[in-house]
Amino acid sequence: MNDILLILDYHSKYTEDIAEKLRLEGIACRILPGDALPSEIQAISPLGIILAGGTGADFPLSIDGRLLHTGIPILALGNTTASVCLLLNGEIKDTTMLKKVENVSFLASVLTEQLRTSQRMLHAINTLELSNELKPIAKWKDEIIGFKHQELNLFALGFQIESNDPDGNHILMRFAIDICGCSKWWSESAHIGLMRSHIEKTVGDGTAICAITGGLDSGVSAVLAHKVLGDRLRCIFVDTGLLREGEVEFVLKHYRDKENLSITLINAQDEFLDALSGIINAEEKQQTILNTMRRVLSEALEGVEYDAVIRGITCDEVLRYGMVDAIVPTEGKTVIAPLKELFKSEVRYVAEKLGMSKEVTNAQSFPGTGLALRLYGEVTKERLNLLRKADKIFSDAIYESDLAKKLFKFFACLFPMLGTKNDEYLVSFRAITTADTREGASLVLPARIPFDLIEECANKLTAECPQIARVNYDLTCIRIEVD
Repeated sequence: MNDILLILDYHSKYTEDIAEKLRLEGIACRILPGDALPSEIQAISPLGIILAGGTGADFPLSIDGRLLHTGIPILALGNTTASVCLLLNGEIKDTTMLKKVENVSFLASVLTEQLRTSQRMLHAINTLELSNELKPIAKWKDEIIGFKHQELNLFALGFQIESNDPDGNHILMRFAIDICGCSKWWSESAHIGLMRSHIEKTVGDGTAICAITGGLDSGVSAVLAHKVLGDRLRCIFVDTGLLREGEVEFVLKHYRDKENLSITLINAQDEFLDALSGIINAEEKQQTILNTMRRVLSEALEGVEYDAVIRGITCDEVLRYGMVDAIVPTEGKTVIAPLKELFKSEVRYVAEKLGMSKEVTNAQSFPGTGLALRLYGEVTKERLNLLRKADKIFSDAIYESDLAKKLFKFFACLFPMLGTKNDEYLVSFRAITTADTREGASLVLPARIPFDLIEECANKLTAECPQIARVNYDLTCIRIEVD
């Protein structure tokens, strides 16, 4: 058995929360889709399995019943509890929609030891009728919402682990350490060591290619691979013309001059502008940029010999989209993704352990589409220059005011103004923070930055760019439901 827990994903938000909590405690974990085959799971040979479900009334029907009889300890959380109950000959008595905090009482078990009651955010409750092989371990009022198997090392709780949740953390640690026998060996440094060994073993004496986008994910992957391969790693950076002001120089300064990566810079600004000509729809822009990037890289690598491709894909992307095709040609090549087990929120810590500068690790994320989707309407050189100027003025003011570390993102958007005599534009500044609610939603909130800062940015922008006729600050609050 490998000293690792396996999380089967039935709800990406809670899967990420559980994985991060385990790793913070030093428990190693891997993530697979919920429909992974029992043979895939047994090949990993984990010490335990967590079924990470959601909190809604509907429950997953894709759980393979054979999984429950592999002899591997299992903890079902959230609505996967109802699924497991049915697979073990139980029944669902009723479903109650709550979306409020309620008391849950615990019965004695190795999983719930030292817990008597806990306040839990209960969204929807599937009350259970247990078969003879199951024994209750958690109740809401007098209704059963959690159970253990009389013979198998199997537990289920009909609620999820929350963000600030000592009782939930206690349950996770009881399962990981006391039931599964995991040890606390995982850390960012340990992950780096494993990936270095994997790269060394996989590439051997061969060579590898890595496309650097300017983002942290591809940069960290390249730096990690470079520490193993040295000059046998060749990096390619494409200047799309859609990057922020000074972005190309920033990337080369850090990765080429400081990290000593071998980087080939390709100026493809004209190719991307030509490809985007006349396109207004955001989805069409996104697909056009992806297709153009693949074509540019394919042409650049024609006739180049390499054995492996280093990808900067993270677990967030794998869970959301699967292992989509890389932007670099991979046919007949070995693909190595050093960060595919990590979430974007964890990549920064790996970067710090690699010794990368704070200037890079603290830089705000930037979409692969660059400025194209922050520019409404057709992408033209003139409009890009205006948006680039607006974005820099606003970003510089945020950094100079020492507000950047308090914000999730800050940027500018450009809107053509219809019905004006000349080509005039509106610029919208946007700075946001994020928060989770106990009701199960994520909030994107407008940051309360000083009015004087916004006014100063607006005055400077309109003075330097006469085409900007209006400037506003976006106060939209967005609520994203997780179920």
